[in-house]
Amino acid sequence: MPATFVTSLARTPMTAGLNAVALAAVLALAGCGGGGGEDSPPASGSLTLSGIVAARTAESARSIDVKCASGSGTATSNSDGSYTVTVTGGSLPCVLRAAGTTDGDLYSVAYGSGRTATANLTPLTQLVVASMAAGDPATFYGNFSADTAALVTAARVDAAVGTVQADLTARGIDATGVDNPVTAALVPAGTTQTGNTYGQVLAGLEANLTTAGMTLAQLTTAVVSASPAVRLPAALLSQPQASNCAALRSGPVRVVWLAPAGLKADGDFDTISRGAMDATALTLTADNGTVTRLSANGTCRYAGSTGLNGDPADAVVSQAGVMVMTSKINGVNRLGVALPEQALTLADLAGEFNMMNLEGSPAAGKTVTAKLGSAGDIVWARCFNEDVLARTCTTQGPPFAPVAADGRGGFTMRSIDPADPWTDRWFAYRTGSGDLMVLWIGSGGSWGVFTPNVARTLPTVGGSSRSWDMSMTMDRIASSTVFSESAFVTKSADAATDSYVRTRRNPLLVTDDSHDEKIQQNWPRNGYAHRPAGSSTTPTGTTINFREWVSLRLLGTGLSVTYSVPTATQAGVMSFGVTQ
Repeated sequence: MPATFVTSLARTPMTAGLNAVALAAVLALAGCGGGGGEDSPPASGSLTLSGIVAARTAESARSIDVKCASGSGTATSNSDGSYTVTVTGGSLPCVLRAAGTTDGDLYSVAYGSGRTATANLTPLTQLVVASMAAGDPATFYGNFSADTAALVTAARVDAAVGTVQADLTARGIDATGVDNPVTAALVPAGTTQTGNTYGQVLAGLEANLTTAGMTLAQLTTAVVSASPAVRLPAALLSQPQASNCAALRSGPVRVVWLAPAGLKADGDFDTISRGAMDATALTLTADNGTVTRLSANGTCRYAGSTGLNGDPADAVVSQAGVMVMTSKINGVNRLGVALPEQALTLADLAGEFNMMNLEGSPAAGKTVTAKLGSAGDIVWARCFNEDVLARTCTTQGPPFAPVAADGRGGFTMRSIDPADPWTDRWFAYRTGSGDLMVLWIGSGGSWGVFTPNVARTLPTVGGSSRSWDMSMTMDRIASSTVFSESAFVTKSADAATDSYVRTRRNPLLVTDDSHDEKIQQNWPRNGYAHRPAGSSTTPTGTTINFREWVSLRLLGTGLSVTYSVPTATQAGVMSFGVTQ
């Protein structure tokens, strides 16, 4: 079996020393994803934000409060609605509030890089924030911190703008001509001036809302409902859909089996293939002509054969359009992932991300946090050599193996040691929320996933969900060729300890196996979740014992990857969960 990233790069000659080399190895096996861009400027300087506050017309003498990834500030709008605020020691992104306008408090965001940014505050920016946050703008503002700042990226704002524009059009509210309400040029209509296109849209908004029979508050709530955290990207919404699943759409897909790989004629791994999904006919036709036929087996679930050797397959689709599959491959149960193919660039990979991966010899679960630049360069990484449960970690800088675009699709990371060459493949997918996930795979079967480094928030008490589940051993062998299911209800939440208790059960069992488990948010580090080992009693009096695990939710995808920590008598287990 080829060496893993850690062992491969540990032999790479680098002046930074052994740990730096090992870090590069870990990074190579798990792609980075998400928005953001380059490092934020150092907090020693000043950040200047400016824009226009307008409801129907310019809003003068309104108090503007700003909270940034670092720093905060206040300002008062001028008679024409303009404002400028300087945040000493500030860094982007930021969230803004204009208090007491004609439409009540209005919210907006500022993002990008550098020392200046434009952020208008209008009813349209409020809708953009509602869509981006998939929730109440006031709550998003109140909870904003350095840990949640990664939610404000250009990609997420762009996705929210698209959702808002589509929702307004569907309601007969004309906002055409306003590209991005946050940054677009705005001249509010007034008694002494004629508004520009943006200003005219705002001036007519009240009449449009009256015609639609809504208030701005009601429209904001409606936009939240139209902006679930897990949703399809806009490009897929126009494609034909499966009759039993709105999330399964026609188009090109990339299929990756999480298993040891051989090489094809073009030098790519034989565990990677490309094909065309026909959601109406329920067929996946690979580029080599092999056809996989699916049959509906419930909502967003499918049975079929892999097309490789006729073995049965079970496949489920998340609401973001990601398919997770299990089948026998060469007689061994394997797990695979199919991502809708997109034309993404190295710049799309820039940002700070958390990773969960399976690698090493012997294999084990690993967690790493890393920052990727816009040219495929790894800026820094931490926790590359620590235990999966480590609370604090060492941060290491470059040099690292670079990432490059691959003409066969996706991206490639190659060893920088001529004496120990290796190649690994990354595939990225941006969801409808603007979040990016990256799936990495190596020839030896090592694999990993990246998701933006964003703090987890506590779930709503009484909220429920249901998932499809599949686990695999450290040898990359799936536990079954049929997904199991789990149902969850949040029982209580404790903000002081950032933890919650949920009731879990298997909805397919006749006997009620409901039992409680406590989940610690942002543990061992920001963005991860942790369940300590424990036991709980079911309604029938049966004791359920459960293992310790660390879990990473792939933001915006409806997927989570969980590593059950090995014990003296039990090996580690890696699991996928797909929210139904």
